[in-house]
Amino acid sequence: MYKTIIMVLLLIVFAGCPSSSKKTVDTKGVPVTLLGLLPKHSEEKPIEETPPDKIPSFEQNRAYKEVDGFPDYIIGVGDIVTISMLKTAGQESVDIKIPPNGLVSFAFLDNVPVVGKTTTEVSSTIAKSLEAYVKRPRIIVSVRDYGSKKVFLLGEVGRIEGLPRSGPGVYPLTGKTTLLNMLISIGGHTPKADLTRVELTREGKIYYLNLYKMLTQTAEGMDIILENKDRVIIPELPTFKEEKFVTQRIYVLGEVTTPGLIEAKTELTMLEAITKAGGVKLNAAKSRARIVRGDIRNPEVIPIDLRKLIDESDLSLNIKLQNGDVIYIPTTFLGKFSNTFTQMLPILNAFLYPAIYRDLYTTGGEGFFNTGPRAGIGGGGVSGTQTGSVKP
Repeated sequence: MYKTIIMVLLLIVFAGCPSSSKKTVDTKGVPVTLLGLLPKHSEEKPIEETPPDKIPSFEQNRAYKEVDGFPDYIIGVGDIVTISMLKTAGQESVDIKIPPNGLVSFAFLDNVPVVGKTTTEVSSTIAKSLEAYVKRPRIIVSVRDYGSKKVFLLGEVGRIEGLPRSGPGVYPLTGKTTLLNMLISIGGHTPKADLTRVELTREGKIYYLNLYKMLTQTAEGMDIILENKDRVIIPELPTFKEEKFVTQRIYVLGEVTTPGLIEAKTELTMLEAITKAGGVKLNAAKSRARIVRGDIRNPEVIPIDLRKLIDESDLSLNIKLQNGDVIYIPTTFLGKFSNTFTQMLPILNAFLYPAIYRDLYTTGGEGFFNTGPRAGIGGGGVSGTQTGSVKP
């Protein structure tokens, strides 16, 4: 019975003792602005993959349409088309850049609308209109330079030496083009590519594609047909992202030589961070330093005695810092008084030594107002930045 009572008492004692692993104290004494440096609570939703057949298509952005069962390019502003007319003596051809109004002239025809029509449709329109002037005209319309419809392929896009156009960039659409066909034709993807999180932006909305599935599965409808102004971004794998970015961002603020943000690719200790900030100043309250840590919703303030760490070489206080930590070193009372006294000193001197300030600011010294004889009638002139001494 006696042993049972002792065990119960011990459990009560240990249960009532606060955990020493989390040195949380009141945030009193820590400027509120420092809490704003802590990371915000993440509310991002997980990425949802969009099946290709669920991504909408916009007619005004399409690069082709079916004509007699075959995809035919749709002509737009900025394209350069070649219009050829076959004759007995040979072939008459002319290159025309489609103007903003979408109208072209050829042979006996003026203001022929071509924008929004396929090459086959424009050939038929011109041939039919020329029948009034030419017997059985034979017209061929082809695109020499594609400039009206473009897609952006960015991120981990591979480059091929010797290929005129490869790697990340802007590419023209030349007709019915799928994402995989376009990617393969310009260099494929790099070894760092995260194919499971490819980002497609279309008409202001972002869709996430699994390009890995498209490459490994042969099911119909897995690929996506590109449209004008599509933007495709192939991201890096997370492992490569971690190598590029810094692993720690530490703020050292207060009474240090160079306060501000410290970035490092390795873990930093307290001493290393203080050293990178140029060391503490003489008026630093070293025993009242703080580490502000955690989320902005639940900040944790850890006291750290820099006096023991630096002056007494107590390396047990040289703790490892965490990403996002904010180190704050306040000013001593004497330091605050010294700063205030320095600001008040010119005012006090004006009362204690009025003759000096009178000569400096009113009799031709370095001040602004000169009330001496040289100031002119009335003695109220302005002397600007005159220098020199006043003769008795």
